[in-house]
Amino acid sequence: MTAEELLKQMSVEPFAEEMVCCVIDPETRVIDVPAEYQLLGVESDEKVERMYFQCPKIVGDNIDLSKLALRVNFRNANDQKDQYIVDDVEISGDNITFSWLLSRRVTQYKGNVSFIVCAVKASGEEITNEWNTTLATAQVLEGLEADITLPEEDTDVVKQLIAVATQKITDVQNATSSANTAASNADIKAQEAANAAEDARGVIDQITKDSYLHTTTQTFVDMVKASPTAYGNAIPEQIEGYIKQDTTKGLQLFDANRISNYSSGGVTLRNNQDGSFTISGSGELTELFSTSYSLSHEDSVKLFPAGSYQITRKNTYPAIFLQKRVNNVPTSVNSKSAVANYLEITQEDEENESYVMQFVFYGKAGSSIVPGTIKPMAWASTVAPQDADWEPYTGVQPSPNPDYPQIVHGVGDMGFFDGELVQGAYKIADGSFGYGDRRYISNANKIPCHQGDMVTLQYDGDCNGAYIHFYKQDNSFIQSKNVVGNKVSSVTPAGTGYCNITIYKADSIFVSSAKHITVTINDKYAVCVKSKGKNLLNLTGEILYSFGRETIFDNQVTIRPTTDGRSAPGVWFVLGDIKKFLGKTIYVKADAIQRSGNYNPRMLLMTIKGNTSVRTYLTYSYSKAGQVMSVKIPDDLDTNEVSDLALNMYVNDGSSQVDADAYAIFTNVYAGLSEPTNEFVPYQSNVTYIPVDYPLFEGDKIVRRNGEYKLLRKWKQEVFDGSEDEGWVQGKSNTNQFYTSQYKEKKVNADIVSNRFKHATSVEPPSIWIGNDINIYFESGYLDNNTIAGFQEWLQENPVSCVYELATPTEEPLSSEAMKALYSIMACDEETELTIVGVPSDAEIQNQFLLPRNEDGALNTTAYCTAKRNEIALEELENATAARLSALETQALQEV
Repeated sequence: MTAEELLKQMSVEPFAEEMVCCVIDPETRVIDVPAEYQLLGVESDEKVERMYFQCPKIVGDNIDLSKLALRVNFRNANDQKDQYIVDDVEISGDNITFSWLLSRRVTQYKGNVSFIVCAVKASGEEITNEWNTTLATAQVLEGLEADITLPEEDTDVVKQLIAVATQKITDVQNATSSANTAASNADIKAQEAANAAEDARGVIDQITKDSYLHTTTQTFVDMVKASPTAYGNAIPEQIEGYIKQDTTKGLQLFDANRISNYSSGGVTLRNNQDGSFTISGSGELTELFSTSYSLSHEDSVKLFPAGSYQITRKNTYPAIFLQKRVNNVPTSVNSKSAVANYLEITQEDEENESYVMQFVFYGKAGSSIVPGTIKPMAWASTVAPQDADWEPYTGVQPSPNPDYPQIVHGVGDMGFFDGELVQGAYKIADGSFGYGDRRYISNANKIPCHQGDMVTLQYDGDCNGAYIHFYKQDNSFIQSKNVVGNKVSSVTPAGTGYCNITIYKADSIFVSSAKHITVTINDKYAVCVKSKGKNLLNLTGEILYSFGRETIFDNQVTIRPTTDGRSAPGVWFVLGDIKKFLGKTIYVKADAIQRSGNYNPRMLLMTIKGNTSVRTYLTYSYSKAGQVMSVKIPDDLDTNEVSDLALNMYVNDGSSQVDADAYAIFTNVYAGLSEPTNEFVPYQSNVTYIPVDYPLFEGDKIVRRNGEYKLLRKWKQEVFDGSEDEGWVQGKSNTNQFYTSQYKEKKVNADIVSNRFKHATSVEPPSIWIGNDINIYFESGYLDNNTIAGFQEWLQENPVSCVYELATPTEEPLSSEAMKALYSIMACDEETELTIVGVPSDAEIQNQFLLPRNEDGALNTTAYCTAKRNEIALEELENATAARLSALETQALQEV
């Protein structure tokens, strides 16, 4: 039996003689729609009705429709166009018969549906034959649907292509299997197997090389090029990598983690667990050396042996100094106005059991404290102050070192996590979120994942537990996975749409001092990219401050007076970090203003530090809707690290009271860097994750070349965890040396950057360096078990991550997964801003830029990206089909 016969046998049964059909007249091209098909169904019906068609097989200039690809092009009642690929053509005498299964795309809206039948044959990129009927119509009745979401790219044609190709792959398997099973005569059956594979290949060719693939992508491209919309462009020219590592000189003698939080007299001292302290409150420090503000190191003799020491200090209060107490008697110190404070510890002090070293926080008598963050630094007096920049405590040893690792940063080193954290926890019982508990920090934004993904959360600091919480796309909670410790992995359960994470400490953990967090999915990192359109005002985003009397719905903000009669109730929306607006002009407009009561609705553009307004740059009384206001932010604006630009919508009557029944409504508010047009542009943003095997380091790039994206790699990342395949060998002459020759792609005598070892070019323990091998040196006596087994055990508990240069830089296409993610960055308008998340301002690479035009010059970005994603999906389908077909053909020939 040939493949053609087998495929015919497996196809659907021929249409019954009495089947009612829409009859197509080949001369007039009119579709006669019988009464049975005048009603297509009810709104939102999904694949419950089927229309049947009959048409002469030969039409026009002896064109055989059975040799062409048939489809039904339709336009639903909302004027949305799509197509259905016919997959059940049957020859019945001189006619062909086929059917159209009606999807929700057809019945999505009530009203008239128009359709035609189209037959196409293509060769490569050229359409060789095309035959069409004229327009026919039928009706969809009104129904009731709770909520319909049909993505623009989720079309009938794409779903059908996948289904058809999947079925044809099955047909290939069956055809080849039949040939193998029946192989009693090797010569004859071998030829039959080859014929079966060849026939099946023809079927696949029809899908991938004929009209389906071509017309699908061509339809999108034509739509894109013909689009009259003036929207912008979605694809960046390149994404650069960088490499950075925080290092220390080992000068810090003060281990701040030994001091607990402290509160007294209205003043609170909070240890941020990163070497810094935050002081808050409204108390007054009146006593220098007051014991209520003195904090002790009980075993500080180990930290400060005999010698001279100095400490950083500022002329604001409270200030800090070192104090020595012997038998509870404090040692006097130098003038408190000095830049540095010196202290001598004698050998006698060191031997005295009652000796205690203290860090003393003090204030000027009669002066209130100045809230803020202080970073103490104590170092030996032999080091000049200008050579002793603040650094965290790293065991009085330069870092990175084996006990105090320092992460190697690159673009995407946080993986599928954008770094946005909030104080509080997603609860393991029901997934709900609770604010306020300072023992927890959690991510602020959803982390996308799907059923079967392996999600791993790694926290680089000390903590008591790590949690991953899984949710469905509709936000319903599924389950949580947690561990005691700082690393947790879990396979996502069925139905998962996204996950959230939580880090827990028994005492406290703060967003500002959180250590590095990495979330990987299926062992892949990701470059997190955010796009944002020209309207900077996100009404559902961060609110710096409000009186709690605002209502936000769609693009409308309603402000009502507070119950305590405030004169200017309002709400402050964050537009972004003030630094990126310096020297630029901000435009503000509202399309409609409604008000009631004796006051004026206003908008105020201001710089915010914390919750306090420090400068006002724009104010206007809205007597008229649609007025455009603008203000230029000064280039030399005095800002600090936490300054934001905010837009305040408020009401003010100029008196101390506001009418109880008063209100103001702001509609379609715009704030941006260009003048608004008459057509309102809503706030639009998108986040996507481009998966990569490891972060992009300096010289690594994602670039676009001739319309294709490539991943260029100069660096390779490895994580050594003591597994047997790493091939470690112990040095013979120096047993503190361990080396491996497994990694051949490295560049010999090149730099290597490690999280636990400094790079060296010679034996200088502890260090890591590259010769012909990768070498790790320990200081003598560091390992408890100085053998290969002991070293591997140490690696298992202390994984060593390293980044090294490749001998030959690589260039490879982006994975289809990465390509689809890249093309999902929907540009919102011609001023869409793209941000590579997690790249610091001092990385010396471009991490924020406007989007260029795509290679086709397309203006409608959404349509363009939709076309590209579908094109990639179809290419994947074609490649998978071809590979499967080749394997089956080989198998058939071998087995017979």
